[in-house]
Amino acid sequence: MLTEEQKAVHSEYRKYLRIVEGIKGNMLNTLVNATEKSLPTLIREHVRQDFNCIYDDKYSIEELLSFSAKLKSDDEILAGYSGYISSKAIEAYIRFYANKIGIDLSSIQMPDNNPGENPGTDEEERQMVEGRLTEAKILRRQRNRAARQKCLEDSGYTCYICGFNFEKAYGEIGKNFLEVHHTKPLATYDDEHPIPQSELCALCSNCHSMVHRKREVMDVDELKRLFESNNQNK
Repeated sequence: MLTEEQKAVHSEYRKYLRIVEGIKGNMLNTLVNATEKSLPTLIREHVRQDFNCIYDDKYSIEELLSFSAKLKSDDEILAGYSGYISSKAIEAYIRFYANKIGIDLSSIQMPDNNPGENPGTDEEERQMVEGRLTEAKILRRQRNRAARQKCLEDSGYTCYICGFNFEKAYGEIGKNFLEVHHTKPLATYDDEHPIPQSELCALCSNCHSMVHRKREVMDVDELKRLFESNNQNK
């Protein structure tokens, strides 16, 4: 539930996307929903545990850019739809916020960024141009690929919650494709640590998004019970 102050920012944000960037219809609703729902969840899990709502005015433009860079640096996050659309949502919000406070994004020097980097011009943003090569150095939680692979192989590439198998549904293109969920978010650890297989769970994209649907990450067994309860007569 948004506070009155957050609702005011919500309205300004929607108006900016609609009028300034010309985004309308389903895409407008998708970006706003991601900004308010999936994005905060991802930031809390992977970047900053105490993050609440992006509409709060306590986050500087530099912090928002840092959040965006950290999310976009993780291929596992971007592989899922919620991660992909959340990365687009925070980029859109950053443009809105910069416009609101009158800051030229190209003038901001992020820590450890290449001094010669140019994030892009206003004209490029209006034309939705992408592909500029940039260089950035950021901190992110290192993943253990061997642990992830073992989890996937043990699962038979079948979702623990709903039983979905990408290869069975899509054929060769879906072979060996599935996501891995950390039942204990990496952001809760202070430093590197052993990864017990009990903390990894193979999930399809839909179920992975659902366990992160609320502010607190849902227990996979709880979601499995919900899924089975709602599908037992189908």
